[in-house]
Amino acid sequence: MHTDPAPESGIIELEMGYAADEFGNVLNGAFTGNKSNYSCETVSRHHWRIREESTDLSIEIEVREKPPRKLGLFVLPVLQVEFQVLNTTADLQMKFFERFHKYFHKGGG
Repeated sequence: MHTDPAPESGIIELEMGYAADEFGNVLNGAFTGNKSNYSCETVSRHHWRIREESTDLSIEIEVREKPPRKLGLFVLPVLQVEFQVLNTTADLQMKFFERFHKYFHKGGG
């Protein structure tokens, strides 16, 4: 999945196949863990601020659950994910989203 640079509003929205708490667990797990340059600060439940060590990258992420999708007997969670790019360069933003998509697709998103 390709994510274009943030529009003038600085907001990027995605729908993902996650429950909100599951998303938070992945975000606070290896994505921002000890071996990552990213740190995660909880702003409130289902709202986080991501920063990258030694850069100006600052992105807020808020999620809200939407009605699940039903495909026959399968029920899939749907999560509205909103990224607000507060401060960063296009290059740092691109690297962030490349890493984000790699980690979250491993988790089934």
